Amino acid sequence: MRDLGALSFLSDVLQRAWYRVRHALYWVRTLDARPARLVLDRLGRMLFLDTSVFEEVRDDERELKSALLVAASACLLAGFGSWLHWEVSAFTPENAFLNTFILGSLFLMLMYGATILLIYVLMVQFLRVQVDLLAIVRTMGYAAAPLALSVGMFLPVLYPLFALMPLALLLVAMIYAVQSATGAEPVKVVASCLLGFGFMVLVLGVVAISSSGPEAPIGAGQFGLYYELPGS
Repeated sequence: MRDLGALSFLSDVLQRAWYRVRHALYWVRTLDARPARLVLDRLGRMLFLDTSVFEEVRDDERELKSALLVAASACLLAGFGSWLHWEVSAFTPENAFLNTFILGSLFLMLMYGATILLIYVLMVQFLRVQVDLLAIVRTMGYAAAPLALSVGMFLPVLYPLFALMPLALLLVAMIYAVQSATGAEPVKVVASCLLGFGFMVLVLGVVAISSSGPEAPIGAGQFGLYYELPGS
């Protein structure tokens, strides 16, 4: 009797589990994967220097969430790259995961957002250019994609390339993004992007340098490489 009761209980558990699996599979089938495919397609086109992507996202109001997701993911990958760099190096400073991946990625996100707002203010208040804030957020969100290349910083010999190249590509992408969002004169676009980019790099650099010491510096990407240790 006990065996029959155990078998009945097991059968009931398996039936409920199978029902939940079927329900989950049905939910997965109902998901619309087209937005994700579209984002990946646009990122792939950016990889081949197709700048028409910025014009597309500028005019597509549905792309705001995707643009924010692209920017956040790129910042997280930059922080992940900094942490991996220290993990594979001969000496790993204290709190590398917290300072580079967690705090570094967070600071990079915040500063990139502040950079977008700074460029918007410069355009509207000082350069007298009509700008749609959400349009510039959408284009600048996709422009952050090159930061994801910092994940390659774990490569021992090539890490300087993956530390500096993403910043250079970011500046170029920012210029194309702002140009597409505003339609302003190239001089105004380049000037505002240089000021915004310089502001971001300055603040992130100061935070990284001032926080470096016995622990890992607070920074993602190349900003996670600043390190000062007496006697090292």
